[in-house]
Amino acid sequence: MPSDRTMPEMTAAAAMPGAAEWVALADDLLAGLVHALNNRVTAISVCAELAGLGDEQMLAGGMLAAEVARLQQAGALLALLPARGNPEALEIGPVLQDAVAIHAHHPRMRAVDCVIETADTPPPVRAPRWALLRVLLIMVDVAKAGAQDAADTPAIVRLSGDAGAVCVRAAARERGSWGAYATEMAALCQGTLTRENEELVLTLPSLSELRRRERTGWPTR
Repeated sequence: MPSDRTMPEMTAAAAMPGAAEWVALADDLLAGLVHALNNRVTAISVCAELAGLGDEQMLAGGMLAAEVARLQQAGALLALLPARGNPEALEIGPVLQDAVAIHAHHPRMRAVDCVIETADTPPPVRAPRWALLRVLLIMVDVAKAGAQDAADTPAIVRLSGDAGAVCVRAAARERGSWGAYATEMAALCQGTLTRENEELVLTLPSLSELRRRERTGWPTR
């Protein structure tokens, strides 16, 4: 049967070796998102003030609506960071897109683009959204850190899958201290995170594969 981690287990995961690096990354991402929110609030205040002074073009041109949409987007990304929620059926592509969008606010890596390359059509998986997002954020961070020294070269994260599994690959030229925490996040998603040559590789069983295992009595985490 699918596993639901209890709050003590989640707390234990947060205290694992390597969690300090996650906390540092999360602080950077939080600071970047708060900065974006503050910018949007300031822009909306200016738009509202100008509209109040009779600048009808401010409303007719859609500037206020655009700033409100950006504010809502930043708020939605911020809401994804807390560790809450049970395993659920997920399409991994949108979660990876969320990870890339959140990391785009990293104060020191805004200039580094991250490109998702998708091969085939990855099947659904079952995982706690927050844990999957965290391991993907770590992978995006590692890939972008490696791409910082290469001018005009984006970080690349590759997504592929078949009926049995989904695979995410990110370049990892330098060995970091993410191991234990990132590996535990992958395990919470009933998958594995390994290093192959100069790549981090996340492998998750597909939803249909998990159901097959449950029917046949295969142990699931």
